[in-house]
Amino acid sequence: MSEEAIQDTGSQEAAPAVAVAETAPINFLESLPEDLRSEPSLRNFTDPATLAKSYVHAQRMIGADKIALPGKHSTPDEWRNVYTKLGAPESSDGYDFTQVDGLNEMVAHNLREKAFEAGLTQNQASQFANYLAEQENGFRDLRTQQADDAKQAGIEELQKEYGKAFDQRLELAQSAARTFLGGTELFDSIELADGRLLGDVPEIVKMFASLGEQIGEDKLVGEPSELVMTPEEAQRQIDELTVPGGAYWDAKHPNKDKVVAEVLRLREFT
Repeated sequence: MSEEAIQDTGSQEAAPAVAVAETAPINFLESLPEDLRSEPSLRNFTDPATLAKSYVHAQRMIGADKIALPGKHSTPDEWRNVYTKLGAPESSDGYDFTQVDGLNEMVAHNLREKAFEAGLTQNQASQFANYLAEQENGFRDLRTQQADDAKQAGIEELQKEYGKAFDQRLELAQSAARTFLGGTELFDSIELADGRLLGDVPEIVKMFASLGEQIGEDKLVGEPSELVMTPEEAQRQIDELTVPGGAYWDAKHPNKDKVVAEVLRLREFT
């Protein structure tokens, strides 16, 4: 093979390959006119489809029913118009609280007035009504429990003071009330600040029982025929019978056995 042929062949093998330039994707914003590329509202869009969806949504909002907010110099009527469009009733009577359990009628009336002044919707006003009812019911339950506790404490106080005479002294107090007041209704009709009824107060019961004792059997309406001694009365008699030097301590005293038996009887009431 000739030298020229060898040179030609080598020339062909060393020929450089033609490089194919790759086309880089064009950024969405770069595809826009130059005066729009720096628009801040377009920076969140990465493709035409996203921009199109935003445009469609905006067009739909343009046709929606919108409410223009009044300014600081707007009249009450202008604000009332806004409240009505947002769902507030046209008058305070439009609020319905019939589904709220335990709401006091006076509280409900006042709430309707205030809710209307504030422009609350029915749903908003109902939430307030439920809250107030829960608070009121909780307070009522607490008050009832406190009244029951106070009543029970009063009963225990009278039982301790009267002992076996407890039932009879209550009856005596009622007899005195019938005599002076014409009945016992007053005891059950007056409620005190702590929730107790007048007849549940120990001081009241003791006062009328004492009145009954003082005016005597012949003037009382339905007085017990014979009073049972209270622990205090029984102890007072025991103290009198057991004074030092008395028959209770003298084995030779003729009344020794009688006095001892009486003291034992009296101890049953202490």
